[in-house]
Amino acid sequence: MGHTYFLDNEKLVFQKERISFKQRAKIFSKYLVFGGGLALILWSLFFTGVIDSPEKYFLQKKNGNLVSEVSNVNAKFDDIANQLLHVQKRDDNFYRVISEIEPLPFTVRQAGFGGIDNYTHLSGFVNSDLLIELSRKSDILINQLRVQSKSYDTVIYFAQSKHDSLLSVPGILPISPADFHRISDPFGIREHPITGKVHKHTGIDLAASRGKKIHSAGNGVVVDIRKSHSGYGNRVIIKHGYGFKTLYAHMNEIYVKKGDKVSRGESVGTVGNTGSSTGPHLHYEVIYNNVRRNPKFYFIEDLTDHEFREMTSLLSVNN
Repeated sequence: MGHTYFLDNEKLVFQKERISFKQRAKIFSKYLVFGGGLALILWSLFFTGVIDSPEKYFLQKKNGNLVSEVSNVNAKFDDIANQLLHVQKRDDNFYRVISEIEPLPFTVRQAGFGGIDNYTHLSGFVNSDLLIELSRKSDILINQLRVQSKSYDTVIYFAQSKHDSLLSVPGILPISPADFHRISDPFGIREHPITGKVHKHTGIDLAASRGKKIHSAGNGVVVDIRKSHSGYGNRVIIKHGYGFKTLYAHMNEIYVKKGDKVSRGESVGTVGNTGSSTGPHLHYEVIYNNVRRNPKFYFIEDLTDHEFREMTSLLSVNN
């Protein structure tokens, strides 16, 4: 506490003012009352929740981080669900088709899952909706994976007695992974690169350099060959049996002729830029029972070049 001074008129000097005990007690009492009042106000604010205590602030921050992590897991579950949907489509449109098994109904793939009674124990919390959604997605995915696993068991059982049909279906990419750059145009609705009109693209385009070899996607017989300066350009159609055909368009060279028997992996020609084409590529279609299907359902997309060559050489030996 600082000292106060007064002017001594007789001596004409400043003298240090002496404070009595009573005055000191009075000043101390004022500070005590002020401090106590401030403490009482702060305690009231903490108690009523107007200001968070340090412990509460820490817990709220930790809870916010946990909610963020749960939201991230929730988003990952959505990604897993999308990947599983792709697996289910491949199962129904490829594996079960070649094994001559009916596709699984949607209700079966959902495994009869429904209701919210299983999640009542998660109610009553601030983030109950998020927790219930996450738990429900987890249960649905587990059930769908179990159904998919059983479906594969069934497919394997039937496929073991159908070796010929498995070799006949279009089960590989018609260009080695090392020989094409990318799928430049997928199956589905698109704007035509030349006409600009919106239409359905009935196959996939594999961007590759001119002269790269094109392989038959399965065992079969060449049923049609056409050479043209428009449309599909030079193209080949192979009939594989079991309802399958494949079409290879915009070819440069054609190695086969109508009536030739071909094996899966056998070269039938080379990549070109013939017909209505903006650059060297292979337009490839899969036709099942006269309906154009998405070719991506019928081949392993991430097959390495080594695996591709090993598979085709093995097939040629077996045939």
